[in-house]
Amino acid sequence: MESAFVVAVVVGVSIAIQVLLVGRASQDVPPLVISTALQSSGLVAGLIWVASQRAWSAAIPIVGKWWWLPLGALGWGIVAALGYASARLGASTTLAIVVASQLVTGLVLDLTTDGIEISIRQPLGAGLLVVGALLISVR
Repeated sequence: MESAFVVAVVVGVSIAIQVLLVGRASQDVPPLVISTALQSSGLVAGLIWVASQRAWSAAIPIVGKWWWLPLGALGWGIVAALGYASARLGASTTLAIVVASQLVTGLVLDLTTDGIEISIRQPLGAGLLVVGALLISVR
């Protein structure tokens, strides 16, 4: 369990750095171009990992599913949108809005699709994040 927290923190730090760098690069290059380069490098890294692990038999059935295409396109657009927003709002404001939006949406999805019971703590925590995003966003 502790390793999952460490991984989550590392992912959070990595996303913040990526948003900052993509935002700065988006001032000179269209964000969709930057996202294409990032997606391409991610594909190369993934192919190297799959090849080194000889995991083709696990990867091929997943790649064959139709819904990976819209998810990949959505990921491409998300990276570009993060760069666009970050170039105009800054990394902290962009991430505050994104994280608060993700959490509220995640709570609604958990509640409506998985039937997960929630206590008062989850909506209160989400509310605090929304308030925090508003405080960070106001100039």
